[in-house]
Amino acid sequence: MQGQEVKEKSAEDPRFMTSLARGLEVLAAFEAQPGMTVTQAAKATGLSRSAAGRCLFTLERLGYVTAEGASYMLCPAVMPLARAFLAGHPLARAGQAVVDALRDRLGESSSLAMFDTRSAYNRVVYVCRAETARIISVPLFVGTTLPSYCASNGRALLAWLPPGELARFLAQAPFSARTPKTLIDETALRAELETVRAQGWAMTDGELEAGLRSIAVPVRGADGQVAAAINLATQSAHRSQDWLLQTALPELQAAAAHLARVAFG
Repeated sequence: MQGQEVKEKSAEDPRFMTSLARGLEVLAAFEAQPGMTVTQAAKATGLSRSAAGRCLFTLERLGYVTAEGASYMLCPAVMPLARAFLAGHPLARAGQAVVDALRDRLGESSSLAMFDTRSAYNRVVYVCRAETARIISVPLFVGTTLPSYCASNGRALLAWLPPGELARFLAQAPFSARTPKTLIDETALRAELETVRAQGWAMTDGELEAGLRSIAVPVRGADGQVAAAINLATQSAHRSQDWLLQTALPELQAAAAHLARVAFG
């Protein structure tokens, strides 16, 4: 949510607290960089420099950031917020053991992802992660966000959106081309997502990053609706698409079913 979006949200409902929204936006901006000056925070959020400065000052007083020269850095106080989610959400609580087991059996990195609720289906966030070796230029940890349209777990979530919600998401196309192979066109993405829904799994090959190949399946919640997606990612030079389909896919499907049973009974 950028500065203009905060203004629009505040106009929708008198209960919306603009000052809180601004502070959270500044706090969230640290996701993209370990430290920020007031000017950088203003640029990242779309807020004025004075508003960004007041947010950082308040966050410092509350112990969430600390000033180091002209820059501000996050403090350990932010970590219990994430811990509370990981301990409280049934999929997050049960998921780490599942992705660990997939990694150990198949020798490839595995993740459990959900939609990032700060955006209208634009990103997914990793809630569990088991890594073998770094296979992407951006380090991936619990809390990492990725664009949903070109990530396998993102497509496994997008494919089961209600038609109206999916149409609104796809109306944002064309999306940014991460590589020459990235699907960015509305028509192409819609067709791909229809295929994903029909076959029950999603595969991306060099769309998020060159040389990265990944396959994902949905995980259903207690109500039967898709709540998360679990994936396996590898280097294209290491594993073929056939290996992902013949070896990894059955394991992922079994893991997704097991996770749903453990998490929701």
